Amino acid sequence: MLKFQKYSSYAILGLTTWCLLVGCGNETSALPEPDAETATPILQSDYEWTPDHMQIGIRWQPFPNRPENNAYDATRPVITEDSSYVQFWISWPAAEPTPEHADYAGHLSGYLQAVEAAVDASLVEGLKVEFVFWHTPGWASVSGNSGGWKPRKGLYPEFVTRIATHFKGRVHSYQLYHEANGVYHFYDGSIEYLVSEIFIEGARAIRSVYEAAPAEPVIVSTAGCSPCEDCPPLTGLRFTGGKGVDEYYDRLIANRKMMKLVDALNLNVTDQNDGYGRMDGSYVPSTWGNYDLVRRKLDTRGFPGKSVMAAESWISWDDSVNATDVNGDGLKNEQDAYCKTITIMGQCLQRGLNTMNLPWSDNKSDWAMGLTKRRDYNGRVKQLQPDIVIPASDGGADIVTQKVALRGSDNDFTIVDGIGDIFTIEDYINPADPNHLHYYVWRWYAQIAGGSDEVIRHAVAGEVENDIAVTGPGYTGVERYRVSSFNRTRDCFTVLLYAAGANGESWAKLLIPSRIQNGRHYNNRSSRVDFRGEGLPDGARYDVRIVTKDIRPDDGQDDSRVEFEQSNLIVSNEILRVHIPALNKFTWVEFSKATTE
Repeated sequence: MLKFQKYSSYAILGLTTWCLLVGCGNETSALPEPDAETATPILQSDYEWTPDHMQIGIRWQPFPNRPENNAYDATRPVITEDSSYVQFWISWPAAEPTPEHADYAGHLSGYLQAVEAAVDASLVEGLKVEFVFWHTPGWASVSGNSGGWKPRKGLYPEFVTRIATHFKGRVHSYQLYHEANGVYHFYDGSIEYLVSEIFIEGARAIRSVYEAAPAEPVIVSTAGCSPCEDCPPLTGLRFTGGKGVDEYYDRLIANRKMMKLVDALNLNVTDQNDGYGRMDGSYVPSTWGNYDLVRRKLDTRGFPGKSVMAAESWISWDDSVNATDVNGDGLKNEQDAYCKTITIMGQCLQRGLNTMNLPWSDNKSDWAMGLTKRRDYNGRVKQLQPDIVIPASDGGADIVTQKVALRGSDNDFTIVDGIGDIFTIEDYINPADPNHLHYYVWRWYAQIAGGSDEVIRHAVAGEVENDIAVTGPGYTGVERYRVSSFNRTRDCFTVLLYAAGANGESWAKLLIPSRIQNGRHYNNRSSRVDFRGEGLPDGARYDVRIVTKDIRPDDGQDDSRVEFEQSNLIVSNEILRVHIPALNKFTWVEFSKATTE
């Protein structure tokens, strides 16, 4: 399998950058010196992120008062090896707790200092960055309350102007709010105020900053929807649940002024409620049904060039009320998360969703949904409570086996129980593994986005003249997914195939266009950058690498892994073809220019 390998110097430079920003004492002294023969300079990826690009990454919330904790987290493989982008939620009350904190030059809050350091650490790894705004501080709200309350007119655009000015060029995408269809994040607000003040004026503010010289590209989108069926709707919306989601998108798309200002609408990618049909199935039968709903509305209302982007995303792995027993074994655990990740990511990516993020670690949520486990980064948890710490299987920092909250700074924090269900070591499938089981499925899908490389959407499953065609007895099973991308950095095509019924014994044939085609929703006349025609012409020679395997549902490790290579094939009728001798469930295929003739 293709691995986006980074050397030890990458981690060291990322950590050093963090320490220069927030101060880490001598934490880097114990790290190995970079190997001069393998050390590679690390530069921020300088390509323009457009809606045609594919991004799979994580949601990361750094700790304002624990820079050493954050610096350690910045070196974890989920950031340094696997992701292509990082999403940060920007709480306005935390960013600007008092009016004085609106002066970033003189009173930058500890929260924004931590976010800034995390952003810069992400850029060191060549990742793209997205901000999601939510809530209002009491000093800026109409009610005087802090949290999900309406801001006084004009103050929200001023806030996002400050953020955009401070992070211009370092943050590449902005979502203007969070779960805007429900009342809980906008108690005294209304759909009219949300659209006019948050979406329209907020988008104008960000674009004004990024269009000012020197101009920088930016993506602006709206907000996802809460998947809650019975939660009260935002004032001005008549319905709850799936019907309310349907109404919410209708209201947004009807506002032509807003639609001119935003690049995309958003949806929550989740296994809660709409993930497995607990919303009104006639409107939103699933997360991918939610995508279909939004995509259909955009197409029929004259916005085929507008995109749909992932907002908040999660897949729960514990036995909380939000989890689902999808494999029918009577339990709700990591093996269910494994199954849900295959389905949700496969369904959404295959349909055309170009962004996908999941929480990188379990920290503060009521239920457990992180890809990775908390680690005892400086050994203090073991000093204070050794019974909840075990050695990690990778030889690194120990694993904390219980959901906890750490109160205080790096050197003096205390340990308290986390909120919601307090899972323990008995809840883990593989306790010593630093990652949860569904991480390995997410990481397999993340290959389609190429890490820090520039990668765009290629073909779309089922799209006429732009299809990913797979035939043969090996590509079988109730669940089958196919996703394709073009890596502009490495000048190669990548295809991911999942086939639930594949057993490594039967063949399949794969065909994809050899060039970027004029697509229905991507790579067309509405695209910000025209990539059409890129790829391999007729008569060109190409090589193919194939890795097909299973991912074990007990520990996430590779099983039955087989590699094939074919060389000096010739492009005919602008089609790339390959015969795959045998398929397992997870298959990665790379088409590249021939190295020899």
